Amino acid sequence: MRQFGLILAATAALSVAAHAAPVRERIRGTVASVGDGSMTVHTTSGQDVTVGLNGSTHYAKVLKGNLDQIDKNTFIGTAAKNVGSELVALEVVVFPNSMRGSGEGHYPWDRMRDTTIAGGAQTASTMTNGNVAAVQAGGAGRVDTTMTNGTVATTNAAGGAKQLTVTYKGGEQHILVPPTTPIVMLQPGAKSDVAPGDGVFINALKNGSTLTAASVAVGVGGVKPPM
Repeated sequence: MRQFGLILAATAALSVAAHAAPVRERIRGTVASVGDGSMTVHTTSGQDVTVGLNGSTHYAKVLKGNLDQIDKNTFIGTAAKNVGSELVALEVVVFPNSMRGSGEGHYPWDRMRDTTIAGGAQTASTMTNGNVAAVQAGGAGRVDTTMTNGTVATTNAAGGAKQLTVTYKGGEQHILVPPTTPIVMLQPGAKSDVAPGDGVFINALKNGSTLTAASVAVGVGGVKPPM
């Protein structure tokens, strides 16, 4: 009887493990091919991965934007790096009203290319007065980042940059956006917007070795999703 009980316990444990919540994985790269129920992406790390698509997959188009589109009450998502005690944006996504509230909060994000440095390490330069002077001229490559999604409460422009106060449930962050920061806009999209050669950013669910796209953001007009 004891042995039977142990078998039942082991079976229950295996069942729980088999039905564990899928892991979320973010995929960045270029579409190699797309079919009825899946797409293959050549990732930025150089690998080809196949991601499943189904009726629950959401699609969005990523279009080029600019700093002038960021104003009070704009809902944005921005990956930022720490420069001293300040957050400096590496990219900004402007959400449409229909997507307001997406991913709201402040939380750790992936390692990303430092868009504040053109082509790598910078040479020494003179100082230009303005908020952009807070950006360090070093740290080429990839840096640790956080993601902040929320509503812009205030903006202050100086020296071609904008200082944003971004509020979200439970807090706020002050973020400097240099003029070199990639700015993009999101618009609702469809699977028909995805084609080979397009840049994509995919939020996928990983269950065992299977990846299924929860959302696909696809670049339009040669735009590469920077998030």
